[in-house]
Amino acid sequence: MKTTITACLLLLVMTANSQNSKFENAISKNLEQLQGVKTGDDMQSVTNAFERIAAAESKEWLAQYYAGMSNILTGMRQESNDKRDEYYDKALSYIEKADALNANNSEVYVLKSWALGMKISVDPANRGMTLGPESGMLSAKAKEFDPLNPRTYYLMGQSAMYTPEQFGGGKDRAIALLEESLEKFKTFKPSSPIMPNWGEKQAKDALEQCKKM
Repeated sequence: MKTTITACLLLLVMTANSQNSKFENAISKNLEQLQGVKTGDDMQSVTNAFERIAAAESKEWLAQYYAGMSNILTGMRQESNDKRDEYYDKALSYIEKADALNANNSEVYVLKSWALGMKISVDPANRGMTLGPESGMLSAKAKEFDPLNPRTYYLMGQSAMYTPEQFGGGKDRAIALLEESLEKFKTFKPSSPIMPNWGEKQAKDALEQCKKM
């Protein structure tokens, strides 16, 4: 009897490990493809793949996270405001699923803040006053959940570049945040190869741009 139970438990463990390995391989493959994106069609292909993973792995927060992130990136490549909005809204729906699966996660809050920031960029005059504070609150929460997350400081610095000094932004504030982001990138190590590890190049580019302002 004990032998039968042990065999069943071993089979369950082996099955779970196989499923985890399949999931990780799928995410890794698409992250590699994301690095090689050159055209809008390439980006759409990666987004479609991440959405398929998210549908198949509905209980994995990382699957929802990357489906959300890829929709943000695809939206940034659209020419019309309506299409951009469509992708950003889709991104937010995936991010909400990630948040429901893994609450109080710094990476998820960073991504949601980014998505709201992109929604603001579609119509700054009408959305800035409402979505701006929400985006800022999410960044603050992301920092609270993980003070060592470099993407939080990058996003806050990026926001400060386009926020007047009287509202807590400005060039000096942006530079300080972006430099802090890059400092944290020096020691940041993702807990696994498929965990979020983006932002260092974006932070460097934003810092160079900010210093020229």
